[in-house]
Amino acid sequence: MAVASSTAALLGAAVTLASTAVGTWSAVSRQEEQRKQAEFSADMARRNAQVAEENARMAEEARQTRADSYDKAVRKRQETSLLVGKQRAQAGASGAQIDSGSHLDSQLDLREKGELDALSIEEQGERAAYNQEVQAWNQRNAAQGAQARERQLRSKSSTDYLSLSKTLLNGAGRLGNNFDLFSGQGPRLP
Repeated sequence: MAVASSTAALLGAAVTLASTAVGTWSAVSRQEEQRKQAEFSADMARRNAQVAEENARMAEEARQTRADSYDKAVRKRQETSLLVGKQRAQAGASGAQIDSGSHLDSQLDLREKGELDALSIEEQGERAAYNQEVQAWNQRNAAQGAQARERQLRSKSSTDYLSLSKTLLNGAGRLGNNFDLFSGQGPRLP
């Protein structure tokens, strides 16, 4: 009977050892797959962050848009002044009174329309610049979110050694219990 119990002890130890090996291999495989998935996701997050940063840089053109609209408005005011000057010169050449009556009304109407056009140009530029700033802000936030996600995934991608150690220690503990149970005691006969 002593031989049977030692055989059972060896068989139990072998089964426990095989179980521990399979569990460890399974844990390592699972961790490696998770690491690869996390690395892929981190790379995608990094690329998304780069694209979002580039979009944010492109949207920073709001300052230039404002300057361009201001320049266009100034040119519109200058054009209006030139037109008023031409009208006054033509009216003066014909001998008409240019500072009263219908000539004055015509000049004031032209100046008013020119100023409204200039203000409209400035407003459109301001609106476009504001939209670009909002887009830049949104893109910057998206980039920061993607960078945070990348950092999170990269930290997750390192192998979970705690889980692997737990699997190995559980197997070693079971092996030790089985060995202790069967090795020295053997069956007791009455």
